[in-house]
Amino acid sequence: MERGEVLGGRYELAKRLGRGGMGEVWAGRDRTLRRDVAVKVLDLAGAASADLAKRFEREAVAAAQINHPNVVALHDFGVHEGAFFLVMEKVEGATLTEHIAGEAPMSLARALAIAEGICVALAAAHQAGVIHYDIKPHNVMLTPDGRVKVVDFGIAGFLDRPTALAPSSQLLPAGTPEYSAPEQFLTERGDERSDLYGLGGVLFAMLTGHPPFTGPNSLAIVRHKIDEDAPSLDRLRPDLPPAVSGLVADLLERDPEHRPRSAHRVHKILTRLREDAAARTQPRRPVEKPPKPRRGFDVAWTRADIVPSALGGRLFVLWIALCAVATAAAITYVARTPGGDGRNPAEGVLALLVFADIANAFFLPMWLLEWALRRRVTGWSLHVGPQHIATRQEGGPERRFVWEHVQRVTIGHLQVTPEFAPSHSYETVQIRLTDDSRRPLHMRPTGWFHPNEDKSLIVEDGGFHACIFGPMSETQWGELTEALVRYGGERWAGVTD
Repeated sequence: MERGEVLGGRYELAKRLGRGGMGEVWAGRDRTLRRDVAVKVLDLAGAASADLAKRFEREAVAAAQINHPNVVALHDFGVHEGAFFLVMEKVEGATLTEHIAGEAPMSLARALAIAEGICVALAAAHQAGVIHYDIKPHNVMLTPDGRVKVVDFGIAGFLDRPTALAPSSQLLPAGTPEYSAPEQFLTERGDERSDLYGLGGVLFAMLTGHPPFTGPNSLAIVRHKIDEDAPSLDRLRPDLPPAVSGLVADLLERDPEHRPRSAHRVHKILTRLREDAAARTQPRRPVEKPPKPRRGFDVAWTRADIVPSALGGRLFVLWIALCAVATAAAITYVARTPGGDGRNPAEGVLALLVFADIANAFFLPMWLLEWALRRRVTGWSLHVGPQHIATRQEGGPERRFVWEHVQRVTIGHLQVTPEFAPSHSYETVQIRLTDDSRRPLHMRPTGWFHPNEDKSLIVEDGGFHACIFGPMSETQWGELTEALVRYGGERWAGVTD
């Protein structure tokens, strides 16, 4: 075909737009209705496959059944000097393939909006009794104003409608390996759910930049698609809502029985997901709040401690002494015998056991009870304010460290040996004073687990551990750090390793 040639006495070819397996596509002009059109031309003499003529006619018949703004409209079909031609609506814009290459991965809201437009087109086609069978990014056009147009019904099938066309199962290829459903490459070509599989593959490609299945050749891709489940979208895009990943997984089910049953249902799901995504990305109107008064940061903790007791030690010593007395009494009992013949040693052992049982019966329960009562619940607190840092242990006085006497304050770690505490390291607030004489001598940090353990708690740089932290939420950690920065100023040295 040449520029300026008129097909059917009506359609003037203006510019060749592309050349492919089914002929050429031209921008043309309908002289009768005076409108721009797209003209697809198939030269039967130069066709490389006998299937092309069947596919060309099938595209015309299928497109003629559908009247929907998301499906490219067919205006006319004819033959000109041995060449078939289709006259279609001229769509300005680019294919979805080009958009994926330039935007991948797409934003969730944009991908859902495009998928929604494709799904509407599929619902209209299925209602008209037409199955597309080749849903892929190259067969989706996006206009400059964002409208979706589904094109190329070259291997379309027809639902329960007798036609004079060859069955779609006789056409080759059966679909595009990267996007078409597995059943299309088997004995049966599939049904409406095959188009929904293609929609799932297109949505996957928009959100990741590539189709679900890839391989060195078409046969390898089809083999993977038949034998393996589609890759999980949430592993590639963990930022996506689970409902989106779940929908894509349902659409890409190998078994058609496990896919959604209609495009109408999928369209409702896509609409809801798109609205949710738009609501999440829409900036919220800021709400003006009165400034909070600066009252400092306060936090308190409680803990059950095992506290050594002098009473327990005394009971133990008394029990040992009583056992010794019982032993001595038993020996005396054996030694002092009527007539000087001595008693049987077994009688002495029995006597020893009797005296020991008497001691155990009285002292051992008291000792065990005292041991159980050694666990007590204690509390401690930390305050960071504009005047000072203050710590307080339950039952003890408050310790204040005035800011003007503080040289440096950090959050660090207190390392302990496993025999003294259940874990090896505790986070603490560390303070270094301007004058070492102000540092409390032999001070244990507030919240210390083992107050009787003789261990140096002085930091290497001359500071000391003032308070051991208990559990805090992320919000409390942020408020504590903010208070140390605000009130400590240059004294705040951050978190040490």
